[in-house]
Amino acid sequence: MLYYLPLLLLLENSLAWSSKHQVSRGTMPPLFSSPPDETLYTSADITDTIRKESVMEMEKVTEVVNTSCSESKRPLLIETNDDFNSYIHNNSIENFLFDCDGVLYRGTDAMPCASQTIQQLISRGKKVFFVTNNAASTRMELKTKLEKVLNCRGILKEDMMIGSAYVAGLYLKSCKLTKDSDNKTRVHVIGTAGLCSELQSAGFDISGGQDPVDTPSGMSRDDLAAYPFPEGEIDALVIGLDNDFNYRKLCIATVLLQRNPDALLVATNLDAFDLVGFDARHLPGNGALVSAVEMASGRTAINVGKPSSTLSELIMDVYGLKAEETLMVGDRLDTDITFGNDSGMKSALVLTGCATSSDIASVMKDDESSQMIPSVIFPHVGYMFDDAAGDN
Repeated sequence: MLYYLPLLLLLENSLAWSSKHQVSRGTMPPLFSSPPDETLYTSADITDTIRKESVMEMEKVTEVVNTSCSESKRPLLIETNDDFNSYIHNNSIENFLFDCDGVLYRGTDAMPCASQTIQQLISRGKKVFFVTNNAASTRMELKTKLEKVLNCRGILKEDMMIGSAYVAGLYLKSCKLTKDSDNKTRVHVIGTAGLCSELQSAGFDISGGQDPVDTPSGMSRDDLAAYPFPEGEIDALVIGLDNDFNYRKLCIATVLLQRNPDALLVATNLDAFDLVGFDARHLPGNGALVSAVEMASGRTAINVGKPSSTLSELIMDVYGLKAEETLMVGDRLDTDITFGNDSGMKSALVLTGCATSSDIASVMKDDESSQMIPSVIFPHVGYMFDDAAGDN
């Protein structure tokens, strides 16, 4: 036992350090490295680190744009808040759509001046909405998180929250699907309780969702042949990110679509992956699940998340917005920026999330990626806040 004592003590020390130093995105020190000093990393420390990193990345972006970009493709580089205010005034921007993770917060840590920016825009009478491809949360849950992380309770409204689970419900209602004998539209769900809750709130009868904990993850040929599918038809099958997705759920979804050829197949988003950890590991996104169902069923899903035109049309119609008066603020070129550009909005890229100077260089060189080039670029959302100019 004494032989293992040094290792046990080292493990205990490392775990104690990680519990005290809450670094975002699951960052923790290597097990066999020397623990850093006893300075406690606060949320403010992390926000300041994000601020500095984004400014450094902006320097790289500036070099890329100035050396590798033709005048016709060149986005506007925002260096001060005055630059941003001039851009907003010159383009008559009245509406602001914000992506959330990577733009307003990273995990549980707010981005620089994110709270002040949102509060100032609302106080000036601008229309502000939060548009996320995350289908795991209800609108109320998203509102609660934003209020907590941004410390802005009392000013956010549920109708500002435009999550892809809510949008899936809006889309299905707009399709006026055939009702069953109980006057309920039946929807089978691959996804979380949050997605199920939003669809139920929209008036749909739900099956699927989260399985009981003792449900097997596999399904054999005999299991599928004997599976008791419910009587009656389904009107739609909706796929949202499901961390417990498995072969059993794939089999059930495939047969349901086989039995119901007129049922809609809807994806809350087609995101390929997200980034997690200090070394930016690829966490497979909902697009991977959708591809599996599409391949097995021979069907093509309707995407209601960014960057689909279905989403932009719903937003403009439901909220009465004009695309030319709207700015989409995001951190991803393939979803946020493409969504804004394809929809006729202006698009703003911040450098606190997924996109890097290398990504921008790639799209600048590719003639087929012009829709991924943002209208403007700035380090972080703090550049949208008046009093932040001297603190950027």
